[in-house]
Amino acid sequence: MDQIAVFDLGSSKVAAMAAAFDDSGEMKILATFETPNKGVKKGAIVDLEETQRAISDCLQGLHEDLGENPSSVWITIGGSNVDSRLVRGMQPIVPNTRPISRDDVMQVVNHSRRQVLPPDREEVQAIPQSFTVDGQNGINRPIGLNGSRLEVSTLLVTAQRAALQNLERAFDNSGIKVNGYVLRSLAAGLAVLSEDQRRVGSLVVDLGAASTELAVFSNGGVVSSSSVPLGMSHVSSDLMKLLKTSPEEAEKLKLEFGCAVAALVPPDDSLSVLQLGQIHGRPMQRRVLCEIIESRMREIAQFVCQQLERSGHIGMLPGGVVITGGGAEMEGVQELFSDVLAGHNVSIGKLRGKTRISPAKFASCYGAARFLADNREELAPTELEMGLAGKVKTIWSMLSGKEI
Repeated sequence: MDQIAVFDLGSSKVAAMAAAFDDSGEMKILATFETPNKGVKKGAIVDLEETQRAISDCLQGLHEDLGENPSSVWITIGGSNVDSRLVRGMQPIVPNTRPISRDDVMQVVNHSRRQVLPPDREEVQAIPQSFTVDGQNGINRPIGLNGSRLEVSTLLVTAQRAALQNLERAFDNSGIKVNGYVLRSLAAGLAVLSEDQRRVGSLVVDLGAASTELAVFSNGGVVSSSSVPLGMSHVSSDLMKLLKTSPEEAEKLKLEFGCAVAALVPPDDSLSVLQLGQIHGRPMQRRVLCEIIESRMREIAQFVCQQLERSGHIGMLPGGVVITGGGAEMEGVQELFSDVLAGHNVSIGKLRGKTRISPAKFASCYGAARFLADNREELAPTELEMGLAGKVKTIWSMLSGKEI
């Protein structure tokens, strides 16, 4: 069985997963590991030494279960340095009497990728949305069809070149080769959405530490992705400042007593807050704590709503809104987002398939591994490969409606 390793470098932790899959795409999770990390902010490395330490810890953790280090890894990527936009490509079919082939599909996607980018940006992924054959729109799999003109709409994902170089350097210094990248919001969606949800239209909201990542799925693929520069670390920061506590105490209070909707907390619930410079905790109503939390969480939800409006998909998500990431574990998150995103069915994401791993910790790794397992044939090198741009990976078979 082929083996892959996926790393998700977040602003509070690094999560890693090793998996194997056979020729049919059947996947088996071999090992998982996570460790705290303060070396990444908003998707970019700010402390190379700290990030290398976290990577080494994860490699050691995987090694203990695998008996060896992975020879290469894939990295999920997101945050404010990542951008995406829809682009178009066209490929004539010559002669027009033959059916469209896999090579035709790869060539039309490659044509859509030929975009002039700013000198400080690199492509990291090209994700076809739908194809058009001789003017007929909405075709998911054009292979085998006849036509004279093949077109594609592709979501082109780019990232800051320096951020990618720093990521690669962190792994190179650990003796590991970076094989490629997977858009984090795409991975999260593949982890928690069903085939039907990806087809009819759904929004995935990944509540991370420093940012919140969004991806709209429709017709089987990602049609829009964006990032909100607010996350669960901002909740902890608010508690630290307003309650005059240490960062550790604020994080503890958030995890143990937090609720995103203060009204859900019984009025007689109380807790003890250890403030800076004190040796004894101060009693406090739990609702006061949760009112601070709700204020920031509601702001995040409102930003999500604004991004959804900009995408043009608000009110057009029959598959609903699915919340994942570490913030999804907080009590009241589903109720809060249901209130702000009125009219949408909101749920907390669960991993698709038979697995017992935590969706809050490993959803992105799991979804990226599924992406790689299901599309191993399409991840072959393309004619445009050179330098970092060679790490662009195209994907079209996900549009076939495979179930995870």
